[in-house]
Amino acid sequence: MKKLIITAITALSLAAPVAFSAGGGVTYPNEKAGINLEDKGSLQNGAKLYINYCAGCHSMEYVRYSRIAADLDLTEEQVMENLVLGDQKFGDPIKKSMNSKLAKKWFGVDPLDLSLGARVRGNDWLYNYLTSFYKDDSRPYGYNNTVFPDVGMPHIFADLQGVQELSEEWVAAETAIKAAKNVLANGDATDEAKAEAADALHDAEAIKSELSAEGKIFVHTQDGELTPEEYKEEVRDLVAFMAYTSNPVKVKSKSMGIWAILFLILLLIPAYFLKKEFWKDIH
Repeated sequence: MKKLIITAITALSLAAPVAFSAGGGVTYPNEKAGINLEDKGSLQNGAKLYINYCAGCHSMEYVRYSRIAADLDLTEEQVMENLVLGDQKFGDPIKKSMNSKLAKKWFGVDPLDLSLGARVRGNDWLYNYLTSFYKDDSRPYGYNNTVFPDVGMPHIFADLQGVQELSEEWVAAETAIKAAKNVLANGDATDEAKAEAADALHDAEAIKSELSAEGKIFVHTQDGELTPEEYKEEVRDLVAFMAYTSNPVKVKSKSMGIWAILFLILLLIPAYFLKKEFWKDIH
C-alpha cells in the first residue's frame, strides 16, 4: 500500500509541470470559451472552419470523417461535399494538405496534429489564443500573439477578424515590465533599486490584469468580414469542434454516467435486503 501511494505521488508530481507548460499559468486575455458540446450546429460550423482554415497545415489523424458524420448528425453526402478534400475517402482520418518536409523547410517545424489539441492546451487557452493575434510588423508574417508571444503560425483568420493592435496602456505596461525585469536581472543594481523595480513589476502586472478584465488589450483598427463579436462566435465554434475531437465520447459518457448512477441507486435496494438476510442470525 505504501509503495502504491509513493508511486501515485510521483506520477502526480511529474504530471503537474507538464500540465502547467501545456496551458496553465496566466494568459491575456483571460476570457472563457463558453462552448456547448451538445450544440450540433456549433460543432458542424466548427468542422467547416477547421477544414477551410486549419486542415491545410494541421492533420487530425485520430478522427475519421465517418465518425464526425455519425456524431454531428451529418450524412455521408454532406461530409463528402463539404468536408472531404482531394481524394480522401469517407472512412479516412483528416489529413493535412501540406507536405511535411516542405512544411519543416518553410516554417522550421512540421505543424503538429491537432486531434488532442483541446485536451492538451484547454478550451479557454485555444479560444484566447485565436482571438489574440495583433499587428506586429517586426514578425515574419506581420502578426504576434499575447497568449503565445512570437508564435510562428500566421494569423489565418485575419480576413475574418480584421486588424487589431495593442492599446497604448498595454504597451506602456509591457514596457514597464521589461524595464523592471532588466533592473532585477542586473547584478550591480542596489537593493533599493531592486525593491523599486519589484514594486513597479507588480503594479504593471496588475494593470495588465485590469486591462484584460476590461477588454482593453486591443484596439480594432481595420474591419474584417465579421464584427468582433461575430468573430468570437466563430472561434467558439472552432474550439467546440476541437474539444469534441479530443474526446468524442464526452457527451455520450455524461448520459451514460447518469444511467450508471441510477443503476447503482437501484442496486442499493436488493443489496440492503440481502445484507439484512445475511446478518439476521448474528443480530
